[in-house]
Amino acid sequence: MVRVMIERHSQPGKEQQLRNLLIELRTEALRQHGYISGETLRDSEDSSNFVVISTWMTLDTWKVWQTARQRLVIEEMMEPVLSSPRKVRVFVEDYVDQ
Repeated sequence: MVRVMIERHSQPGKEQQLRNLLIELRTEALRQHGYISGETLRDSEDSSNFVVISTWMTLDTWKVWQTARQRLVIEEMMEPVLSSPRKVRVFVEDYVDQ
């Protein structure tokens, strides 16, 4: 399993616009092979800071979605409402003997 964390900061006053685009992005992700789940979190102290955590079956299924046309179109629509570039972190399950 793979977990992807993406942090985005909206420009002041554009939080709702970013939220709507994140909903649209999630709707598209739901249709993707390998997508398991996702959640969107908003910083309790900074309402312009959003973190999306998604779970994918494999690293390859995430990579397909990462470069999917539908995703890239929505990401492009997000650019004007962001105050800084998004930060993406990808975590893979680690099988450690205990």
